[in-house]
Amino acid sequence: MRFRKRSCRVLPLKIDVIGGKGVNIHLSANKNSQTGLTTGAKRARKSDAVYQDLKRKILTGEMTSHSPITEQALAQDYGCSQSTIREALMQLQQFGLVIRRGYQGTFVTDPSPLEARLLLKLRIDIEATGIAEAVKLATAANLAELRDLDRQFEERRIRRDVFGCAELDRSLHLKLFRIARMPILEPMLVRTTMILQRVMLPTPRPDCTWAQPPVTRHRSIFDALEARDVNQTLDALKSHILSSAIMLAPHYYGTDLVRLRDEYDNAFLRTPGLTGH
Repeated sequence: MRFRKRSCRVLPLKIDVIGGKGVNIHLSANKNSQTGLTTGAKRARKSDAVYQDLKRKILTGEMTSHSPITEQALAQDYGCSQSTIREALMQLQQFGLVIRRGYQGTFVTDPSPLEARLLLKLRIDIEATGIAEAVKLATAANLAELRDLDRQFEERRIRRDVFGCAELDRSLHLKLFRIARMPILEPMLVRTTMILQRVMLPTPRPDCTWAQPPVTRHRSIFDALEARDVNQTLDALKSHILSSAIMLAPHYYGTDLVRLRDEYDNAFLRTPGLTGH
């Protein structure tokens, strides 16, 4: 009987706690959790915004490797905390656009001519392997998405939007590669492409290359892909990448497309550093 009476007294108390203070405590914990999540989300959004702006400045040559980047100075410029700046710099480092040298500071990367040529070869190898698979797997929906991205790219080109073209071109090539279903290689392709944009984009372009770019256009790749012609698709892709390299960075890749194509198709990059001669 005592046991039953004790149970009767405890149950209402337990119910009251769950319905009263228990709920308030629970809600208070949720509010704190939500506040923390909101703060974290805001910082993440701010970090992404800073990352995008710093990426734009690096890819377009506004920021160079000549001056160190300090978290304190950037925090003042962007009106945010140094931790937010640190997160943005870590993203830039992940994609090879900056290098952090301890107490010396953070610097914009400056690829050597050899690195630039090897990166171009790596990009071609990755994308060519992917496109050979994509020919077998591409759907009408895939092609429609690619053509829409190309339409947006051409709109940015007409406006001479260097950074907008870079972002859309990278998105287009990544979407094209994703058709091949090789997710392990995607980060390598993104990093390689972004560093190559760092090499190519700061060089001012002649007006004529904006109006009539002397490159193999994206649509040539899509047309061959739609026809499921592997050889033609590979040829269009390589021609597009190499002709773009010559147009944007002749100081690295020269001006002879036939010679450059032969170099990347038939021979390893021969340099004194690699051959030992």
